[in-house]
Amino acid sequence: MTELSYLELVDQVARSQGAVERSVAALTEERARQPSLLPGWTRGHVVTHLARNADAHHRFAKAVVSGAPMTEMYPGGPEARAAGIEEGADRPVALLAGDVAFAGRRVIVALRAVTPDRYGTTVPWRRPVPASHLPVLRWRELEIHHVDLGVGYTPSDWPDAFVAHTLATELPALREAAPDVGPPELPDRELLAWLLGRPTRDGLPELPAWPF
Repeated sequence: MTELSYLELVDQVARSQGAVERSVAALTEERARQPSLLPGWTRGHVVTHLARNADAHHRFAKAVVSGAPMTEMYPGGPEARAAGIEEGADRPVALLAGDVAFAGRRVIVALRAVTPDRYGTTVPWRRPVPASHLPVLRWRELEIHHVDLGVGYTPSDWPDAFVAHTLATELPALREAAPDVGPPELPDRELLAWLLGRPTRDGLPELPAWPF
């Protein structure tokens, strides 16, 4: 696999953002209230999470550029994060679509503003990561949760670049986290779906929670 540059990764984020926007805009009010593929969440919950996650990455990217101190990913911690998602989940589709479009496009602009001299800046994600990893994190949120919406977008629709890039990092992470778990023989997209906790068939080996 050819390694993608930082700006090429941001281009991939933009492509995935556009695909999510089209799916959300096509929701009816009824479908937005129906369960997603994530237990306990409707499609409105998933869309709201994607928007708030974009806000979090936007704050990180802006702080990387300015050199300002960074706070936790979601101010107020897990409780505030959950409350914000719950509060926004039942909004009309037009508001859900507008929210995820504005937040998602805004973070892309912020990510493009990060210059190479700032790529090594430490960002307090779930664990400390370099700023160069921010596009990857946002890309994964978009592609994985697009599947979770349950609107017909499945692992078979994941872009080749996303599958190759994510397998290249997450298979080694699995070997480190669970050396006794051997990856099953599966097509790449199904293998990645299994790694990310979204298996497409029964009887596959149990995994520790992702991210490893």
